[in-house]
Amino acid sequence: MSHHDSIASAVEADVFQIAALHHLLSFTLAECLDGNVYDTSVLEGAVVLTRVINQKFNRVTKAILDGPSVQQD
Repeated sequence: MSHHDSIASAVEADVFQIAALHHLLSFTLAECLDGNVYDTSVLEGAVVLTRVINQKFNRVTKAILDGPSVQQD
């Protein structure tokens, strides 16, 4: 396996994790807005999810922009 393949696999895994975390965040916020959650720790968890999603998104973006397919002018 080449270096490029391992980076692509890591980026792909991050994209799937971002999607899963986004769905979890969406569900959590929907439950809060529907009034089904009475504990503030759920909102604290939503903040943590938002931060993790942001970190992973930044990592994926950096990997894509630093990748060999992006040409510098």
